[in-house]
Amino acid sequence: MRNLLSATSVACLLLAPMSLSAMAAEAWRTDGLSTPESVVYDEANQRLIVSNIIGEATEADGKGSLSTIALDGTMIDANWVEGLDAPKGSAIAGGKLYVADISNIRVVDLASGAVETIAVDGATFLNDVTAGDDGAVYVTDTFANRIYRVADGAAALFLEDAALGSPNGILFDQGALVVAGFGQLAEKQEDMVPGGLVSVDIASKAITPMAEKVGFLDGIVRVGDALVVSDFFGGKIISIAADGTQTTLAELGMGTADIGTDGTAIYVPLMMQNQVVKLDIE
Repeated sequence: MRNLLSATSVACLLLAPMSLSAMAAEAWRTDGLSTPESVVYDEANQRLIVSNIIGEATEADGKGSLSTIALDGTMIDANWVEGLDAPKGSAIAGGKLYVADISNIRVVDLASGAVETIAVDGATFLNDVTAGDDGAVYVTDTFANRIYRVADGAAALFLEDAALGSPNGILFDQGALVVAGFGQLAEKQEDMVPGGLVSVDIASKAITPMAEKVGFLDGIVRVGDALVVSDFFGGKIISIAADGTQTTLAELGMGTADIGTDGTAIYVPLMMQNQVVKLDIE
């Protein structure tokens, strides 16, 4: 995150709990990663793809990479794709992996690993990606309160609104975009404001609040009837039911980033520990 989201703010939260809740079972942990920020499930190839920032989260330094991991946690290729900058969230559409990379979208061929680049004019901190059923890909720009739409090889501003709450995670869900807000950072912990969830109507672009002050949210996926989010600073994996009930599924420590799912298990990148964890939800 933005220089891991300011050293002062991070230092305030270093005591985040590390134990798992009884509601989620840890199946495995994989090492050999470097500041892993995102995990996506590649169903066609039965593998996981992990983005590694490696350097600074805001620097175009060419150090970033993508790793592939088998579904049993075995590392397939730690350096499947190299030469990226600070890759973060990703999504699969049409046999391609779309990766948010500061001010660019990297489009990676799933078969060959070949990379093409779509520059996003005006973008400052592209963060997460989701694929819509309209053939487009939607990308958050967290600190600019923006969402971009990528279609036909080009990116255009879709929405800019402070009501997005520093949009981090994004999920195309039931015909709308559900956005997980990171909230507001501050030098003092007591001045920081946790983010929540909002829904964005794709046709009208109307923003509807769904849940407030859930946490400093990063990733978002759907598992069954619930939305599941990760709290970067709190280190929590939180399930949000249709009626708004929130349940903490796991507590994994600060740096719990952009989660992925295969529809049953949840895959969690731990940025500070350089690991990915598989959680089986009971």
